Amino acid sequence: MSGNALPSTPLDRTIGVMATSQSLPIIMPDLGDQRWSCHSCGDCCRSLVGHLFDEDRIRLDEQGWRDRLDVAPYVRVGRGWALNKRDDGACVFLDADNRCRIHSEFDESAKPLACRIFPFFVRAVPEGWQVSLRFDCPSVTSSKGRPIRQQRAGIRRIVRNLNHATPKDSQAPMLADRSRATVEELDLLWSRLRRWLDDSTIEPQTRWLGLARLAHTLSELKLTDVRGVRFGELLDLLVGALGSEDSIEAPTALQQGMLRQLVFAHAEHVTMHERRAGFLSKFKLRRRQLSTAGRFRRGRGPVPTLPGFEGDTTFRDVEAIAELESDRGPVADLMQRYLTARIEGQSICGAGYYGWSVFGGLSALCLAMASIGWLARLSAALDKRDRFTFEDVARALRVVDRAATRLPALGSVAERARVTYLLRDDGIVRLVAHYSILGARP
Repeated sequence: MSGNALPSTPLDRTIGVMATSQSLPIIMPDLGDQRWSCHSCGDCCRSLVGHLFDEDRIRLDEQGWRDRLDVAPYVRVGRGWALNKRDDGACVFLDADNRCRIHSEFDESAKPLACRIFPFFVRAVPEGWQVSLRFDCPSVTSSKGRPIRQQRAGIRRIVRNLNHATPKDSQAPMLADRSRATVEELDLLWSRLRRWLDDSTIEPQTRWLGLARLAHTLSELKLTDVRGVRFGELLDLLVGALGSEDSIEAPTALQQGMLRQLVFAHAEHVTMHERRAGFLSKFKLRRRQLSTAGRFRRGRGPVPTLPGFEGDTTFRDVEAIAELESDRGPVADLMQRYLTARIEGQSICGAGYYGWSVFGGLSALCLAMASIGWLARLSAALDKRDRFTFEDVARALRVVDRAATRLPALGSVAERARVTYLLRDDGIVRLVAHYSILGARP
């Protein structure tokens, strides 16, 4: 769907490939005037790993790349295969003009599936093909190109040879740890969340804080007897009460430290060469990661260098960055598009997000907002500015969303424990307010 090689994430490998035609519905998220076209920035070809199906490798072999490149076209990564990378992190097929050689010498259809589908993510659901949009592409965050609603036909051409493995009932996401959601209940929740986020009579920051408050309340409820239509009635009551809470206290030092550790997990980027390294190298990498995570938790002194955030600053400087002053409209629009894409694309729970429960995944999404706020402040501090801008927020969002779809650690027991702990004492609400994108709560 573009002129660039566009790598995928491990989540894309949940769909098998087979030569059967499919005419199932393409379920696109309603993101208003959201646009996207590839502008050959090459960012994805450098920062992501392009996982391959067997059919992709066969096609690359038939194209004769093994004899034409000075390196192997693909390599083993874990139990699978991926497009090879050069020492600078660029895909071996990326040329000096940030163009994909496969696309240039053959055509778009000759590229691996992951490259053709990016920045869309496609998942089989009982109703058809659920499409969500990834925001780790600069053209998506900037909303540049063709309206995505016009790209349904292109997505259909790509998925027509995919095996639609309809999820079984047992794969439906849990509402909470012990209550499995029904399709009706999920539809009720998505519609209420969308109605709240779309309410233009309420300030954006209040809407985002309300989302965090709703996630907190839902996570505390026992829903044994409140199911089906009654669940929808409960949601109406809870949403109706949002936006009326008193002032929010500042997060505790421990809550801030746990958020900084999550920020590090999002931003830490393990290269493909590091993934393929020997045991000793991986041991040293893990030791360095643990040491750096500890420094982020303590939050004192210089901020350790993160991939894409080079420069010198201190944790104190990051905390001193003032709230957004200009670009409030574009930033509000960006965050609205992002939250809507995650919710409508159902990429916050179940098979769309590492098996998380619906309420747990909603809480994790709110923590992602706080992480974006912290990284936007880091971006400004590294540039020696006293306020962050739209570009800082977009930069931070791309990092956080890249991790959301490629970092299995976000589905770990430890991460679920972090969210559970931060739900206590209004921790997530406090963090969303403290590291707000648009400044102080109205």
